[in-house]
Amino acid sequence: MKLKILGIPQPKQSARFGIRKGKNGAAFLQKYQSKEVVQNERNIAYDAKAQLPPDFIPFSTAIRVKALFVFPTLKGFTKAKLNAISTGCIVYKTTKPDLTDNLMKGTIDALNGIVFTDDAVIAKVESEKIYGLVPRIELEFEEL
Repeated sequence: MKLKILGIPQPKQSARFGIRKGKNGAAFLQKYQSKEVVQNERNIAYDAKAQLPPDFIPFSTAIRVKALFVFPTLKGFTKAKLNAISTGCIVYKTTKPDLTDNLMKGTIDALNGIVFTDDAVIAKVESEKIYGLVPRIELEFEEL
């Protein structure tokens, strides 16, 4: 099964913590995510649900996930590099965000309970991040 999520891939940043006061006045430590991170996960989940067949049952056995994160080209790219990208040459992105820590985490968390019952069923992962003319995330799921 394949999914395509259009838009610039966004990383999932670490949770933030803040000291809050409860109704009884006692202070406690609260963990939260930024609005941008929460909205990005909702967008991915919404796009994925729209592409799934109506009778889709989430994977509950071991699966392989193949992910391709395509980022927009940079303004500093030469015409030759842009032409190479447009003809199918691969130019890898070697700068942040981190592939495994931030990009995969946010994407997988967004699909938890939608494409698979729990992210623990993911037994194999292949992923890469490249530059391209159409920013997107391409995902492929296969039962093992």
